[in-house]
Amino acid sequence: MIQKKFIYLIAYFSLLQSFAQTGPAGLGTNDGSSPLKLWLDAGKGIYKDTGAKTIANAYDRVYFWTDLSGSNNDVKASFDSTRPTFVTNSPFLNGQSALRFNRNYDNSNKRNYMASESFSSTNDITIYCIFYPYGGAGGNSITPFKSAFMSPNFWYYGAGLVDCGVVGPFNDISMTICDTTLAAGGGDITTYTDFVVKTPLMINKPHFAVLQKEAWSGVMSIAKDGNIPAQYQAAKQPINNSFKYYIGSTSDTALGKENTFFDGYMAGVMVFNKILNQAEKTILENYISARYDIEMPYNDLFKMDQAAYGNYDFDMAGIGKGTDASAQLRARGEGIIEINSTTPLGVYEYLFWAHNGLPFTLLRTDIPEGIAQKLERTWRVSEVGEVGSVELVVNAKDFTDGSQKDLVLLIDTDNDGQFADEQLGKGIIVHSKFLENGQYVFSNINLNDAQRFTFGFLETACQVDCDAIFSPNGDGQNDVYFLDYTGKTLIYDKYGRVVKEFYQPIQWDGYKSNGELATPGLYFIVSTNGAQSTVTIVR
Repeated sequence: MIQKKFIYLIAYFSLLQSFAQTGPAGLGTNDGSSPLKLWLDAGKGIYKDTGAKTIANAYDRVYFWTDLSGSNNDVKASFDSTRPTFVTNSPFLNGQSALRFNRNYDNSNKRNYMASESFSSTNDITIYCIFYPYGGAGGNSITPFKSAFMSPNFWYYGAGLVDCGVVGPFNDISMTICDTTLAAGGGDITTYTDFVVKTPLMINKPHFAVLQKEAWSGVMSIAKDGNIPAQYQAAKQPINNSFKYYIGSTSDTALGKENTFFDGYMAGVMVFNKILNQAEKTILENYISARYDIEMPYNDLFKMDQAAYGNYDFDMAGIGKGTDASAQLRARGEGIIEINSTTPLGVYEYLFWAHNGLPFTLLRTDIPEGIAQKLERTWRVSEVGEVGSVELVVNAKDFTDGSQKDLVLLIDTDNDGQFADEQLGKGIIVHSKFLENGQYVFSNINLNDAQRFTFGFLETACQVDCDAIFSPNGDGQNDVYFLDYTGKTLIYDKYGRVVKEFYQPIQWDGYKSNGELATPGLYFIVSTNGAQSTVTIVR
């Protein structure tokens, strides 16, 4: 019985180690195994042909938009005239890429929309859409409403953003723009009753919208930009008869109603086969707000995307716990940093991180003693509450070939914008584990609000001050090294382990506290007055 329990524990922890939250902001994965069932990002996977072989350039007409969720729900244009246009560096969406959907440009470019070939049936659903609308559409702003017949009050008379459904109004779940409102709509295939709920929307302004529908309660909600959602009691049923995702129109495209097509820019779509919990929503909405520079009146927790903090907008992810005790404890997102909570989180405690978009260039400037070079790219964190210690994992294959194992984490502990004054064990953290897949693990890390961090490599031999070298081999030449620091002085090896302690200026003969002779390599000398230097032992 004990052996079986041990096997189960091994399997459980192996599953935890293998599960990397690689979806947006660390929600879900990109291998199709999570509730993330559709993930469209206009910055990735845009093609000008139906076979997804020719990558689209700026202002190309688009046939194919890749689903990044791993569920193979790619969306495609049906005809040449329905293809949207690819736009890079959109000034309306913080310089991010987007697709320009035209409602009625001309005969060869009108009624743009895209559709998938399949749909992931679901009980519950959460839909996000990031967009910039140019104008209103059909329908009106009456809300809430339900009816057993088609009416201009309903969502399917509006300009479709994301529609999950079949042709016709029943059993769809959809978000549209109706006149000056954002609408959520859904139909009951059993009673042939439709439901709609709306919230006010401003045109010519970037937004993100979220629609949620829960099967067991029937509650359907719509919200924009992190505002309090508008809710309505809809049908209590799964969404199980739909078969396509429509982007840029409602599923009633066959009706040819011009006002059911979206007019504006669309940067991204995410569909989850679940109701996102409070922690997940908070993290994802801060990611969207930071990346696309969309203001949130509530719960704007990640501040490092602001110009005053350096515009850390890229690859944001986060962990945290909501006021309802829901939590996300492990995340990686689209970047190379994964952080796992190792200290129990309190209610409304979050840690977010993002980088400044600079390349992985190695620099020899602004480096502490004992560090040979560091990355130009830096990350910065926002902390809400006291998250405590975390485990930080970096996938370093983008900036090292994997053979270099002397990687260290550099933290700007005093938040002065400089790394050169950091010390081993404080702002210089040696990795605790190196994995064969090129990942480095840093344990018991405490990152405080607004702190920067990056990565560097230890010096492998004396390169600058070559007097800082001695050879304690008993040949009578250069066998000792004089330490002129006063007070307590600690000597660390490159793994951060204390090998010797001194309490006054003294000569070091190369022996450790346990009586063993120190092995050749780099050693850090740190005094209690804050001074730090290095010495290299050779044979």
